[in-house]
Amino acid sequence: MNPNTRRWVISSVFGLFVGWAIGGVIFPALTALIGMMVRPTPGMRDAAITWPGPALDMLPFLAIGLQASVVIAVTLLLARVGDERRRIGWGCLAVGGAILLNGIVLLAVTGVLGWLLDRDSGGASGGEASAGFFLLLLGLPYALLCIALLAGGSVMLRRRPPSPPPGGTGRSGL
Repeated sequence: MNPNTRRWVISSVFGLFVGWAIGGVIFPALTALIGMMVRPTPGMRDAAITWPGPALDMLPFLAIGLQASVVIAVTLLLARVGDERRRIGWGCLAVGGAILLNGIVLLAVTGVLGWLLDRDSGGASGGEASAGFFLLLLGLPYALLCIALLAGGSVMLRRRPPSPPPGGTGRSGL
């Protein structure tokens, strides 16, 4: 494959992965920015929020536009990296960071982060312990993937060790 083609293919694949991972961050951030958290089934505390309909109709298009701009920006930035190993390392770091940010926003929006931080020092009851266990069980694959991508990307960005001299051991061989 042509090196220029390979550069753009690798950059666009990582750009698409980052755009996919950051999609879970953009929509909650936009709804929080405009002062409204959209839930499929509003509860009692959402009944007081009034929102004009036409502005809400544009929110998905704005979120998709921002997500597409993230894909384009990451693709163009990764394509500028000269070495393929460093390009893959930066791509792994970008995807791992996007997954980490997505997990943090997901925990904050769902209220789980507040539940975890506001716990009193008393012991957990049976229901709270099982909820914590299932939270850990469901979040563990994302955490492991994030750690693997961040660690792999940082390892790939390390400097390469100096290569040995081309003459071998330096002895005459006799």
